[in-house]
Amino acid sequence: MKQTENQEKTKNKLKSEAFRLLTIRDRTAHELQTRLEKKYRKEDVAEVVSYLKEIGYINDRQFAQNYVEYRNRFRPTGNFLLRIELRGKGVDDSIIDEVLNSENTEFELALRLAEGRAESMKGLDLSKQMRRLFSLLQRRGFPWQIAQKVVSETLDTDLQKDYN
Repeated sequence: MKQTENQEKTKNKLKSEAFRLLTIRDRTAHELQTRLEKKYRKEDVAEVVSYLKEIGYINDRQFAQNYVEYRNRFRPTGNFLLRIELRGKGVDDSIIDEVLNSENTEFELALRLAEGRAESMKGLDLSKQMRRLFSLLQRRGFPWQIAQKVVSETLDTDLQKDYN
């Protein structure tokens, strides 16, 4: 009797902790599970995470969609880097494939980012502007083809002729 009361108290504490973590920010099932397993038994954590999925408090697909939308709005990022970040948060590859940006959207994001940065580079010589913009786009996970097209369009130049 005493043991079941303790287990029940532990599960209630675990649920409270899970709800507290989810009110701070959305989390994937993997993130929540990893965080809670530091304090509680794996079996109890798995049960609570399963319960939270059932009642809709954890939804990896919705999390991934919100994450991509947030990144598009506030820190444009290419699909390559988005895929790495979402995998790191424990999102399944099939969900990642569904929520990633289309090639056109990716191009528009890269163009918006490059145009914003090009304004601050007006005084620099063309080769330095091209190098910096291309590096920025590559660091943000945009494919080489898109980065090349965006830099050419943003600086109104031909990357192959002017850079080599």
